[in-house]
Amino acid sequence: MQHRSDPSRVEDIRAEAEAARELGFDARVLDKAPLPFATAGALEFRDQSQFNPARYLVGLAAAVQARGGRIYEHSRAVSFDHPDRWSIGTGKGQVRADHLVVATNITVKSPVGYANRTQPRCHVAMAFRTDHSEALDGMFISIDDPTHSIRTGRDADGPLIITLGPRFNTGQDGDVARRFRELEEWTRAHLPVREAVWRWCNEDYDTPDRMPFVGQPDVKEAPGFYVATGFNGWGISNGTAAGLAIAHEIVAGSRLWGRLYQPDRPPPKDFHKSGDTQSMVGDVAQIAPGEGGVVVRGDEKIAVWREDDGTLHALSASCTHKGCTVTWNNADRTWDCPCHGSVFERDGTVIHGPARKSLPPREIG
Repeated sequence: MQHRSDPSRVEDIRAEAEAARELGFDARVLDKAPLPFATAGALEFRDQSQFNPARYLVGLAAAVQARGGRIYEHSRAVSFDHPDRWSIGTGKGQVRADHLVVATNITVKSPVGYANRTQPRCHVAMAFRTDHSEALDGMFISIDDPTHSIRTGRDADGPLIITLGPRFNTGQDGDVARRFRELEEWTRAHLPVREAVWRWCNEDYDTPDRMPFVGQPDVKEAPGFYVATGFNGWGISNGTAAGLAIAHEIVAGSRLWGRLYQPDRPPPKDFHKSGDTQSMVGDVAQIAPGEGGVVVRGDEKIAVWREDDGTLHALSASCTHKGCTVTWNNADRTWDCPCHGSVFERDGTVIHGPARKSLPPREIG
């Protein structure tokens, strides 16, 4: 449910509802959202489903295995070659296949570049214990700035209220921890919550037209190669649609839904916004325990992080994808690329691409 606290834009809600009804959706405009704080109006879509995405993935994996498919974990793909069939290199050997699907958030390999066709961005999210799970009935997203979204959840210890803060471009904020503090303050001011039990940064990739890139982008240069990326924050629905579309393209040789998800459609020239590191410091002495920063040594920028006990570690600060200088994420304690969204562990290990190689170690000097 979309809701609005500013009465000056209630007409936006009504216009959205009218557009939704023209497309066949059951959309209702409410005077207020069913939330425990004041709102000026809401757009309701009834009979929506809320479910646990991890359980959904476990179910999909079980369905694959029940039909004879095999799933391998801890087998990061690091090379992709096509001498006669696709040959995918991992740390544990080679996999050969006629069809290759790269669905790695943003593609780590493609004959068509997606680094500048997409924009990496993050939300911070938190889950809180609550004694009042009945206070929320539904899933909610605001259209006020800064935006927030709200839903309920559950773990082994009981009900949860989950809130998300506004988006920001990956690696372009030098104080992500501040965003968690602001989200917690907002949540406690608006919702009946107790202690915070989970915190995480959620990254996704946007596209100019809000539609993913799905399918085979270049039949001549890369036969049997398929991509799925740019889910715009709607990974469960868009990911499911992408799976159906790619399976149909492989089996039937044609695309579902025409050109809707066309994987090689060109972006506007000014869509992608790269940034620069937000972590420059003049000297390693300025880096506090548990923190990181980027220092200049000669012609090179060095990413330095200090353990809680004061021990220093140094890495190259150049992202191994395109060479952009990384930013220290002081909430997750990771190195985040402000250009194309690669994320590295504090020791330089790749968490996810487009980078495929770790940040190499350096001497502190």
